[in-house]
Amino acid sequence: MGFIRLLGPLAGEGRRHVAAPAVTVVWDERFRSYDLGAEHPFSERSRALGFELLSAAAPEGAIERVRTVPPAERDLLHRFHLEEYLAFVEHASQFENPILLDAGDTPSFAGCYEEAARLVEGADRGLLETVATGRPSFHPAGGLHHARPDRASGFCIFNDVAVAVAHAVADGRRVAYLDIDAHHGDGVMYGFYDSGKVLDIDFHQDGRTLFPGTGFPPETGRGDGAGLKVNLPLPPLAGNEALLPLFRRVVPPLLRSFRPEVIVLQHGVDGHVGDALAHLQYTPEAYLEIDRTVLDLSREVAGGRLLVTGGGGYRASAVSRVLARAGLVLAGAPIPGPREEVPETWRTSYRETIGELSPRTWEEPEETSGTRWRPEHEAKLVEELERRLGQQFPAAP
Repeated sequence: MGFIRLLGPLAGEGRRHVAAPAVTVVWDERFRSYDLGAEHPFSERSRALGFELLSAAAPEGAIERVRTVPPAERDLLHRFHLEEYLAFVEHASQFENPILLDAGDTPSFAGCYEEAARLVEGADRGLLETVATGRPSFHPAGGLHHARPDRASGFCIFNDVAVAVAHAVADGRRVAYLDIDAHHGDGVMYGFYDSGKVLDIDFHQDGRTLFPGTGFPPETGRGDGAGLKVNLPLPPLAGNEALLPLFRRVVPPLLRSFRPEVIVLQHGVDGHVGDALAHLQYTPEAYLEIDRTVLDLSREVAGGRLLVTGGGGYRASAVSRVLARAGLVLAGAPIPGPREEVPETWRTSYRETIGELSPRTWEEPEETSGTRWRPEHEAKLVEELERRLGQQFPAAP
């Protein structure tokens, strides 16, 4: 896998030049072939637009791009998935008509095994090698966290983040997996439920109100993994006022105590206000704070070894801009102001890709509904986590 320096569409037009790339970003145009159908809610289009906006906004030379990714070999997929399931997907991949790979959300499509799904998986192995040098890596097309060893689930044919975690663990590394997707990362948590090498911290909408129906505070791990699985379910309409105080209190002490050698962040954007499938109300400011905090913590406790993937998100305007800003944070680049206009070339690409008017600025005012989240709800959740994990967290400010 060769690294090719990325020159975005606006290179040379007054953007600040940096001496050396600060982040490696993988985007192979063939990722777009992960296509579950015209009427299906998931596609890689909004993540492609996030990469395009990052390319246009990043200072020249700030990021290196991996342009071509080899499909994951069978032995890499075997790190997490069973051979019987791989054979099933390979068989279904030969047919034009879709075959359901799970209970109904994840259909096969022609070529889904030969290239599409294996390409997303293949990116992570090379990025882990980059991460090992202390340079963060960004995989916007990844974050397919629902697939189980023996089946697809929740639009995810294979589980690239679980494969990456398994690969790092097989190399003897301790991994902290942090998931901010609105849907609980069940494939990863249960896949490493017994592992003392994996700390799993997952913020998500309460499973009683959203797929996959899992991820509750009593689920804290088993055997060597006991006390290392941390679930923070939030009720519908919870927003920054719930996410950020909990994140500040829980994540830093857990990472400092565990001392991971690699951090993997699944950066789903379906918690954003206005998402089509979930019902949380995060705003860009919340994602920006989390991105900066995780990057700083990776340098403090893990030698800068940080892999960030995309994930869910079903509002293209939010997914594309939030992921682009995440890439800018990783690159150490200036963050555009909320009312700063996005490049016109990107707006054209957005209209052609999504078929709707593109946003004009990096943010627009968001209208949120009233939330019932109160400080006493935070106190109750933290107290339960302390009791079940046997760990004290800082008091609320």
